[in-house]
Order: sequence, then structure tokens, then C-alpha cells
Amino acid sequence: MKNAKTLNWVIAVAGVWEVLAPFILSYSQTKTAMWDAVIIGIVLAVLGAWAGLANETKTVKALSWVNAVLGLWLVIAPFILAYSGVAAAMWNDIVVGVIVVVLGVWAAQSVQE
Repeated sequence: MKNAKTLNWVIAVAGVWEVLAPFILSYSQTKTAMWDAVIIGIVLAVLGAWAGLANETKTVKALSWVNAVLGLWLVIAPFILAYSGVAAAMWNDIVVGVIVVVLGVWAAQSVQE
């Protein structure tokens, strides 16, 4: 389970990056992209840290799957929320989303119940 907890800490860091990205990558003026990044980033940071600190295998596994779903949302959000024309926002969300999906699934699969 140590591997899953470490992977979730990386997801938490990705969540912090997602919160900061609109301001660092200068797309905070695109409100939809900015708010999506901030809200999903906060949730990823909180759930990643929670899974990183949790001692129950079911909790770590469940939170890892939730993080994977949130990563999938980041991949499709630019197209559903119509900010795919903002390249920095779109590519940031796709890259971070793919990373979170991979890490979330990996973490969930590495938990032995």
C-alpha cells in the first residue's frame, strides 16, 4: 500500500499545480477554464493527500479511483466546457489529466485488500 500512498501524494502535488496553473500559464482571464482548474485542483490536492495519509486499504483504493475519474474529467473538460480554443488551458488540463488518470489507476490497482 506504500506505493499507492506515494502515487496519491504525487496526485496531490498535481492538484496544487492545477490550482496555480491558470495564473502561471496566464489563462486566468478565461473564467471557465480558471474555475474548473481551481476547483478540480483543490479536490485533487485534498483527496490525494487524504489517500496519502489514510491507513485503510479500502479508503486508499476508493480515493485513487475518484482521482482517476477526476483526471478523466480534466482530459475532456476543455471540450465540454468549450475552452479548447485556449491552448495553455487545454494542454495543461490534458497533460495533468492523463498523469492523474495513470497515477490514480496505478494506485488503485496496487492496493492489496
